[in-house]
Amino acid sequence: MTTIEPDLPELDIVTPYGVATRLPTSFPLIDPELDVALDHDLFQQGFDDALTRLESMPTPWAHHFATLTMAAEPDLTAHEPSYIRGYRAALYGYLRHGNRQSPR
Repeated sequence: MTTIEPDLPELDIVTPYGVATRLPTSFPLIDPELDVALDHDLFQQGFDDALTRLESMPTPWAHHFATLTMAAEPDLTAHEPSYIRGYRAALYGYLRHGNRQSPR
C-alpha cells in the first residue's frame, strides 16, 4: 500500500460546477483563479479576439494562422501579458479541439 506524503499539494479542485481531480503529472499545480498576475478581463478579451479572427478565415487558413502564431515567441510588448495568454489559449484550444469540424 502506498502512502501519500503530507507535503504534496491537494489534487482536488473545487469549482461551482463540481470537483475535478488533477493528475499528479500536472505539477507544479497552478490554479488560474489564484494567479494574481492574471487580469481576467484582458484574458477574456484576448480569447474573444482570437476566436473572432479564426472565425473570419477559411478553416485551412485558420489552422495555419494558429499554428504559426503558437510556434512563434509571443511579443509581450505588443499587448498586456494577460491579453496574450487569452489569445494564445484560444489558439491552443482551436488547434487541440477545433479541427474536428468539417472544412468550410
